Amino acid sequence: MMTVRLKLTLWYSAVVSLTLIAFSFILYTFLSYSMVQEIDRELAGRAVGVVRSIKVVGPNWFRQQQIVLPDVDVFGYPNTYLQVVDPYGRLVAKSSNLSNQTLPLSEDTLKLGVTGQSFYEWLQVGGQRIRTYNYPLMAEHRVVGLLQVGQPFSGIQAALNRLKWLLWLLSGLMILAAGSIGWWLARTALRPVEEITKTAALIRQELNLHQRIAWEGPNDELGRLSATLNGMLDSLEAAYRELEESHAAQRRFVADVSHELKTPLTTIRGNIDLLRKMGDEHPAIRQEALADIASEAERMSRLVSDMLVLARADAGLTLSLQPLPVVQILQQVGRQAKILAGQINFKIDIDERCKDTYIMADPDYVKQLLLILLDNAFKFTPPAGTVELSVACGGDRVQVLVKDTGMGIDPGELNRIFERFYRSDKSRPVGGTGLGLSIAKWIAEQHRAEISVESELKKGSVFKVTFPVLKQMHE
Repeated sequence: MMTVRLKLTLWYSAVVSLTLIAFSFILYTFLSYSMVQEIDRELAGRAVGVVRSIKVVGPNWFRQQQIVLPDVDVFGYPNTYLQVVDPYGRLVAKSSNLSNQTLPLSEDTLKLGVTGQSFYEWLQVGGQRIRTYNYPLMAEHRVVGLLQVGQPFSGIQAALNRLKWLLWLLSGLMILAAGSIGWWLARTALRPVEEITKTAALIRQELNLHQRIAWEGPNDELGRLSATLNGMLDSLEAAYRELEESHAAQRRFVADVSHELKTPLTTIRGNIDLLRKMGDEHPAIRQEALADIASEAERMSRLVSDMLVLARADAGLTLSLQPLPVVQILQQVGRQAKILAGQINFKIDIDERCKDTYIMADPDYVKQLLLILLDNAFKFTPPAGTVELSVACGGDRVQVLVKDTGMGIDPGELNRIFERFYRSDKSRPVGGTGLGLSIAKWIAEQHRAEISVESELKKGSVFKVTFPVLKQMHE
């Protein structure tokens, strides 16, 4: 499998290679073109010099018109060839450096020269390439000959070939250097990633969620990656801790539920066995046994009902809210609370301003919320104590308070009493499953209400529920 370092090196080398190849090609092409252009200018200058020295002798009674050519060797150089032919392609004159050779003359060249146009062409003479400039010789507006000026290209071609090999050599060396530098840069750039990978592997191997990735560099992409991974580890650690706490709470809950279910089931089975043995002989004992059975069955029903409510909450149940008069629902709750109070002194105080106040609520669940708070107050308040339900209305809020003079709540437990399955050690003798306040909190959230608690040990607790007001109606 190709590593990221190798991929980066190959990409870097490929980019440098393409750049060097393109540069070399452009440089070679430009120099070749420039040299050809320079040769063309030089050949054209030679041709113009020759043409200016040509003399035309007019016709007379004894002879026809003749062209008197200068000595072409005067205009020649060791690397410059000159040749003059007539319109029929017959050689008229040539420079001495051509020796026994002549510049090739094709029919196409002769035809194009007869038209009076000057042009360049490439010729092959004696194994060497020659750049040739063809210049028509004119007399009285007609072509009387063709001047050919040529220069070998072999010297320039050799220089271009040396340049080509030099470019290839330099390009190869630079590509090799670029690959080495790219490998080093990729290694340097990816070293922090390797450290991050090693640290992450170590965390996974040792399951040490307390360890973090050390980063002392700038806040660049790698710095942000390290910060993101550290943040993810923080979240994982918190989630793992919450999961452990949840598992511990669930184990404790299972133990509590097992105990809560075992006790009523044992009582029910014992009373049933008693009724079977006793028959109808003792009506009083029979009534007591049936009462115990009914009480324990009701206790089991409450437990199952609480678990069902939480299951619905986890499934995303959304309550259907409707306008509800505050006084009406509080009076209903007060009547039921008086029955639950027993020997405890129960008081209810409803603000006069609540008479025409409405909230958006589900009546059944609001009752359940308030009865959960009142039932807890009754459980943790001694018989001589007092529990008060008070309601205050004003502005855009309705505040419901449940006060008791019971045992109070330890300050360290105030932040946990609304957790699902949580039960303090002091509350275990009283009974319960630790689900009531979790249900109360969920119901409050469904009504966009706020629920909080204030408590002092051995002096009592105050649970506060604040509902948003829908509207106020005045008769």
